[in-house]
Amino acid sequence: MKARALVLLGVIVVAGAGACESTTTESAEQARRKLECKRLEAHIFRITPDSRARLDGLPEAKQQAVIDQLVAKVPVEDLEQCAAADPAVITCMQAAPDVQALRACIPAPKKG
Repeated sequence: MKARALVLLGVIVVAGAGACESTTTESAEQARRKLECKRLEAHIFRITPDSRARLDGLPEAKQQAVIDQLVAKVPVEDLEQCAAADPAVITCMQAAPDVQALRACIPAPKKG
């Protein structure tokens, strides 16, 4: 869980302060981006060591159920901030095979 939190923090930092603005209606694009973020969360849970340890030995259907439960617990604010992040970062993270590759997707903070 610690690795997942660090990776998610990187996504949140990349999203920037603009994600804090709230609207009452969600566009189709925003909804699609949040769905992508839920898929990213599921991927992160699949590849992080803590989560993999929980999933090892379980049948595939049970693994998916556990991952779905974990994703359901992700705060909506995290999903909103993820949805505001650079789509290239999200795409990179979704393709990452391990935590090291996930971290490599996070760009360095801009100075200035």
